[in-house]
Amino acid sequence: MVRRNFQNHQEVGPITEEEVFLRIFLDLSEKGRYVRPRGQKVLELEDYSYVLPPYARFMNFRARRLKLDYVKAEVQWYLKGDESDTSIAEKAKMWQTLVNGDGTINSNYGQYVFGNQNQFDRAVETLVKDRDSRQGSIVILSERHLSMETNDVPCTYAMNFRIRDNELKMSVHMRSQDAIFGMGNDAPAFSIIHEMMLHALTGWYPELVLGEYHHIADSLHVYERHFDMLASMLSEPRYSRVCCPRISGSDEVRYLRNMHKVSSETIPTDFGFTRWLLEV
Repeated sequence: MVRRNFQNHQEVGPITEEEVFLRIFLDLSEKGRYVRPRGQKVLELEDYSYVLPPYARFMNFRARRLKLDYVKAEVQWYLKGDESDTSIAEKAKMWQTLVNGDGTINSNYGQYVFGNQNQFDRAVETLVKDRDSRQGSIVILSERHLSMETNDVPCTYAMNFRIRDNELKMSVHMRSQDAIFGMGNDAPAFSIIHEMMLHALTGWYPELVLGEYHHIADSLHVYERHFDMLASMLSEPRYSRVCCPRISGSDEVRYLRNMHKVSSETIPTDFGFTRWLLEV
């Protein structure tokens, strides 16, 4: 397997997107331990954290090619904020096994961020009232999820947004994250929410810029069925960048949150991110 030294990456320039993800897989390979939750063999790192630089969000190695159409569909699904929307199961069959008896899906993060709970706006209001607040949080996992009869316990505890040194930083805390497919889908979704939060705040803080995305997982792991894929990424880490336009501003954020209610023919010409998101 390839061994790369990342200790001195700051001396040769900023760490690249592919280096961030490769370092995670190297850590799993070198420091991970084998455990068997629910009888499934996994290679696991406990209490693991990593940092994604601004706009680094797409894990796209040749051995684990990103399904970009699915990523876009999941982000659109979140933006609707509808706990009873099961349309995502048409894109990935695994969601069919996670639908509750009442037709809801607990792991549709959009219901907590943008739906009836609308914690997104509450976080904005918190940071507008107090620029240095530590309470700009969006809570996802609750006691209700852990005590109900369900196959779908959300993997994410919460997200937190902080303004420091004129940067909007984000921390995401997860109890469990699959490093192959989970991280590949989570990183874009959370990073896009991070960027949306930035533009929701720039009306009050015009000079604010996107900061780092800090991710903490109690258990970061790879399932046995993906061990060969992990080995391939480390032995031949070919990587392709994904070109993604940036969100243009607060108007586009408002449009994104309501685009499921309007015709796609009404997309303003300068909303490049929205057009990219709807492209298949």
